[in-house]
Amino acid sequence: MSFKLVYGFSFFALLQLLILILGVQVALAQKDTFVPDSSGIAKDYVMEFWDNTMGLPQNAVFALEKDNSGYLWIATEEGLVRFDGGFPKVFDQENYPEMLEQTYYAFFKTPAGIWASSDRSIALLEKNIKKVIDCSEITEKTWIRSIVENGEGGLLIGNQKGQIHSWTDGVFSLLDFWKPSVKLEILGFFSLENSKLLVGTNRGLYELDLKSKQANLVSSIDFSAQKIFGTVGSIHVYSPDSGIFRLKEDYSLEQLLTYEQSKGINPSSLVLDSEGKIWAGSLEKGLILVENGIPRHLDYPELKTYSVRKIIKEDENLYLGTMGKGLALLKPARVKQLNSAVLKQKNIKAIFQASDSSVWIGTKSTGLYRVKSETTSSLTTAEGLLQNTVTTIGSSKGKIYSGSVAGITVIDMDSGKVIGKITQEDGLTSNYVYAVYEDSRDWLWILTRYGGIHYLDENGILRKVSLPETFSNTNFVSILELKDGQIAVGSMNGGLFRISSKGEFLQNQVLPLTPGEDVIYSIYEDEGEDLWFATHGGIVLLKDGEFKTLKKRNGLKSRSVYSITPDRSGGVWTSNNFGVQYFSKDELERFKSSAVKDFFIAGTLYDKGQGMPNSEANGLIFPAAIRDFSGKVWIPTVEGVGVIQPFTISENNLAQSGFVWDELQLGDQKIPIGERVVIPEGVRMFQVSFSLIDFENQAQYSLFYKIDNKKDLWQPIKGQRQLIFNGLKPGSYNLEVKILRNGKLEQHASLPIVVSASVTETTAFKVSFIVVLILLTIFFVKYYFNIKLKKKLEAMVSQRTSELRSTNEQLRDALGEIENQNSVLMDIAWNQSHLVRAPLTKAMGINQLLIKYPHYTEVGKSKEELEIELLETLKKLDQIVKETHAKSENLKNK
Repeated sequence: MSFKLVYGFSFFALLQLLILILGVQVALAQKDTFVPDSSGIAKDYVMEFWDNTMGLPQNAVFALEKDNSGYLWIATEEGLVRFDGGFPKVFDQENYPEMLEQTYYAFFKTPAGIWASSDRSIALLEKNIKKVIDCSEITEKTWIRSIVENGEGGLLIGNQKGQIHSWTDGVFSLLDFWKPSVKLEILGFFSLENSKLLVGTNRGLYELDLKSKQANLVSSIDFSAQKIFGTVGSIHVYSPDSGIFRLKEDYSLEQLLTYEQSKGINPSSLVLDSEGKIWAGSLEKGLILVENGIPRHLDYPELKTYSVRKIIKEDENLYLGTMGKGLALLKPARVKQLNSAVLKQKNIKAIFQASDSSVWIGTKSTGLYRVKSETTSSLTTAEGLLQNTVTTIGSSKGKIYSGSVAGITVIDMDSGKVIGKITQEDGLTSNYVYAVYEDSRDWLWILTRYGGIHYLDENGILRKVSLPETFSNTNFVSILELKDGQIAVGSMNGGLFRISSKGEFLQNQVLPLTPGEDVIYSIYEDEGEDLWFATHGGIVLLKDGEFKTLKKRNGLKSRSVYSITPDRSGGVWTSNNFGVQYFSKDELERFKSSAVKDFFIAGTLYDKGQGMPNSEANGLIFPAAIRDFSGKVWIPTVEGVGVIQPFTISENNLAQSGFVWDELQLGDQKIPIGERVVIPEGVRMFQVSFSLIDFENQAQYSLFYKIDNKKDLWQPIKGQRQLIFNGLKPGSYNLEVKILRNGKLEQHASLPIVVSASVTETTAFKVSFIVVLILLTIFFVKYYFNIKLKKKLEAMVSQRTSELRSTNEQLRDALGEIENQNSVLMDIAWNQSHLVRAPLTKAMGINQLLIKYPHYTEVGKSKEELEIELLETLKKLDQIVKETHAKSENLKNK
């Protein structure tokens, strides 16, 4: 889609061209920028804003540029902003102290990145702040006007004084061959090929040849070249005194716009797009597009009176830096709106496409509309409609049936006129009609309050399905004919009802939802004949008699889901309170086969940022969405109809997403991420941030990550752009992120992470520690047992010593006794040797005398006297023997 088609300038635009040719400027209103196609769908646009309520530090944009990584950089008074399409990141002195200044005024794109200039410093921006250079010595009483790389790793910096300074290896010096003949101001640089560049000044346009070191004036010295823009093959010059010119190869100037035609242009905003068109911001309001030498004013109501200072034109998108409104992104709407003024901002209810391709649209309070080709007609109570609030729409046999809380209005499809009605008087259980639906047999089913399941049979007779008494007050709100011919009916707080092809009640199945959640807004049967229910409690799947539920925690954007509409590729589009969420066939099948309790489904959200009239879709209507005969999905919202072309969105043929690893944060330290991340020893908590550069729709991506290579367990990344890790053990890891677009795997990113181990965490230390621990254990065990043995031995020694002491005492006593006994024995021995011997000898002598008495004549005693003396001697001996025996007995007892 070209940008021209996006804005689709109509007859009024052609009229403006004629007026502009006459020199009169006319601003086109937004309503005149639409051109309907044959289906009546408008080719409109979306304008999104990011200001200080959306992440910008301040609303005045000084500069705007994209770096080589795809990031959009924004310069504001309160700091620099890096934007990836969804998350603005602010760079200021508080968070990035390497910045010498807070405010940067101009950007200069180079192969190395973006050079941002401030009052006394410059900074190189490429993914992050790569370098900051203090320029105080060349900015005294002046300011920087332009920066360009010199091709030798250095820079050329031009200032307001007319000087060109060379910066090489950290040293500033004046460019020696830049010696203009007049005093001038440098206004800008423009790089050419072969080491040449153009220098725009207020006193002429110059060519600098860095190889030959020459500077030549290539225009009149009276020519003021304020802005040089475009490409090397198509260079344009803006002069505030003369207009806009195309610079030819010989440096001659071809005028494109005169001074009068260009005096409303903001020169700092001038850009040339890939089609050779010039874009500029108006000094008053809106934009100016110059095509074929003719300026056209484009007035966007969203900009009001906010002037545009910077413009980037990229493919079909316009990035606008405004004064007071921040960043504005103008892009084609992915969700279209009807080119019908009468339906704009209407609260849309039921929507239906008839067999003649006309689309019938019900509203909350303004009746029923028919859209056919480029014509929109309406029916209200004035034309016979029972009520202007339309709750359901259906058709049968050339008739349109419009349901309301007052019954059904019957309309002739061809003429569009009311031809009848169906109410309680005709047999309806209630006039509050929730759904009208025609099945394959041309039976028209009518669902109402208070147990009302009716059908008009092939003969036009109204019949009612007989239900058990317990369902007499049940409200029936949705219906679908299944592939087996059964009719599935969804209810409020009553579950699912199955009706046979003969109109008989078969079964009631209660859904696994809490009271209040059990409202079946829509029913969908997939190719495998499994049933999906859009309910007030999420999406419920019925497969093989078992229920499974998807809720917000599983990836749904909203608690309530109002419709499920399949597209031709097997995916489904669901409406909710936050827009339309798309789920691919692959993701639906993955959910059906998954046994994971915390399953997370990848989806894509389309809301006001993609062109929805309002992000809040309508529910409790039938049908709550349709897929028309061309494949487009129509979604009713509280402020109009959104129309989606699934076959262009879900083909996923866009360029690969711009996934970029951003920064490693360790405490307050922020480190740009390179090829891998090394976590210093002792650090246990760190944060890895990343970006997903996409300015179309950030909600079309679903991201999952894992860091444990041994497990195939992917964790969803829910909206954040940073991953926090805490307590990872030392070792090597591989952080993996998979990116799904529209539910299909698009990109797989990985980042090696090394968590460094401290000395105490190394393997060698652990082995050594274990060895030492074992040795210490052995030592302590031995020491313990030695101590224990010592104590045991000491106790034994003590006990033995005590025993020995007692034994010694006993021995001493025994020794004393022995000594006494020895004394006694000595006495005995003495007695034996002295006392016993004398009487014994005497007795023996007397005995000899008696034996030989006759031989001894001189004895002097008689024989009787000798016998008496012998007897006395023996008695004395006997007495000695008795005493000795007594002593020996006493010794024996001791």
